Amino acid sequence: MEDLQGTTLRVYLYILRTGKEKVGVREVMRGMGMKSPSHAYYHLDKLVHMGLLDKRYGDYYVKRDVKIDYLRDFVFMGRYIVPRLLFLSVFFLVILIYSLLFPSPGQAYWYISLMASLVGATVSLFEALRSYRRLYI
Repeated sequence: MEDLQGTTLRVYLYILRTGKEKVGVREVMRGMGMKSPSHAYYHLDKLVHMGLLDKRYGDYYVKRDVKIDYLRDFVFMGRYIVPRLLFLSVFFLVILIYSLLFPSPGQAYWYISLMASLVGATVSLFEALRSYRRLYI
């Protein structure tokens, strides 16, 4: 799917974020701020040729269960596209908060869990934000 980039990718993400079963050319044109329906039609038609959309009676339908390499680091939760590493970040943040709320300064395991959760939360949150920013290029 080397053609899934730029405006075509943004159109596909727009359609996924709307959460609708079908979209039309003018709806995409208005939602994406395009100047002409032919521009939206071009990108929608490109997505049909890639196998990501179906076209029936002038409307475009999202094909479900299509694996896109570009989106492998994300989970779709309704209308939202969430980086997978965000769940790991939350896990480490919960451990960090627990360690801070119930301190045991004399115990070695407390220092280890504090440092491990701090490093884990920082790295996974940084990578989650980086992949999210890369998605909207």
